[in-house]
Amino acid sequence: MNFFGWLGSLFGRSRLDKGQQSDPFIGTSTTSGNAINADTALKLSAVWACVRLRSQVIGSLPLHLYSKDKKTADNHPLYRLLHDSPNADMTASEFWESLVASLDLWGNAYALIVRHKKTRHIVALDVLNPERVRVSRGKDGLITYIYQENGKYTRYTADEILHIKGFSLDGLVGLSPISYQSSVIGLQVDANNATQHEFKNHFKGGGFITYDKIMTDEQREGMRKSLEFFSKPDNAGKYMVLEAGMNVAGGAGIRMNPQDAQLLESRYFGIEEICRIFGVPPQLIYHTDKASSWASSLENMNLGFLMYSLRPVLVKIEQAIVKKLLTPTERSQYKPKWSVEGLLRADSQGRSQFYTSALQNGWLTRNEVRELEDLPPLDGGDTLTVQTNLTHLQNLGKT
Repeated sequence: MNFFGWLGSLFGRSRLDKGQQSDPFIGTSTTSGNAINADTALKLSAVWACVRLRSQVIGSLPLHLYSKDKKTADNHPLYRLLHDSPNADMTASEFWESLVASLDLWGNAYALIVRHKKTRHIVALDVLNPERVRVSRGKDGLITYIYQENGKYTRYTADEILHIKGFSLDGLVGLSPISYQSSVIGLQVDANNATQHEFKNHFKGGGFITYDKIMTDEQREGMRKSLEFFSKPDNAGKYMVLEAGMNVAGGAGIRMNPQDAQLLESRYFGIEEICRIFGVPPQLIYHTDKASSWASSLENMNLGFLMYSLRPVLVKIEQAIVKKLLTPTERSQYKPKWSVEGLLRADSQGRSQFYTSALQNGWLTRNEVRELEDLPPLDGGDTLTVQTNLTHLQNLGKT
């Protein structure tokens, strides 16, 4: 590995050129000395809430496989893996929740495609730890994946790994939000640590003690121990006895209070910065101290969250399934699609208008509407109907 390749492996790569490899994001440090990785970032409530919200919402959506006639292909072996249980240990909700969380923290999500030895059809999808996956690109452009587990390295071909990438500059490897936004996350960690320090000390500041005589080393050391004992949070509100003409000189001039340091404002602003990283409206993680949302209602905010935050991820997953899990022949016959109608059910008025337009204009039947509402079909509900009060202008006046 040349010098630039060594730098890439140390600080992470934004692009994967031929003959190079991209190591997973393990951690980085900020200028203040904080170690930032996925675990430390998740200890921030805003990061936890954003990652949890995005992963759990997507995990709760049903993923269907449709045939070219727009019907669910529940007879296809892949349908049960995507919709019900991708492997023996996980439900579909748990599987997609894990992949989306990996996508938000490491920028990449990986699943091993397990095939039947004889028939070669897919029998399982096993989640891989993104911290242990290294993406390698040969000089011929061939992509391989190296997975480390229990001290062993296993090399997989591109056809054996379902790789879902986050925001990417080259389309080959995703960029870790935690890595590229470590300074923002580190600043929030610093603000939290400073706040904890203030509360730990009960907002007690240091200061000076004046004494008109020179103390011996032994007396000075004894005074330091006494002051250290008195400064403990357990002794807050107690009095200290000063002897032999000692006087207290205030330390307000050398210590900035939380209001002057705008500590609380920094923490609030840091939450909005983290929401901006993950594309989550602050109100959805219960950050409601300020009117910082463009939405005029909960329905509009949910629609914006679906369109601008979740939809790009859903499209990436759908296209990755087509590319990696369907054969070239099946790609023209089947199509995976997330069912997002459940997210829009809170907008009862808009849903009612949508169904009314569909029924009156004859592009949905009543049973299709009832299916969208999880209601059983009715006899005679499979017929398309239209309104009869609309006619051509030339027919006016005719009987």
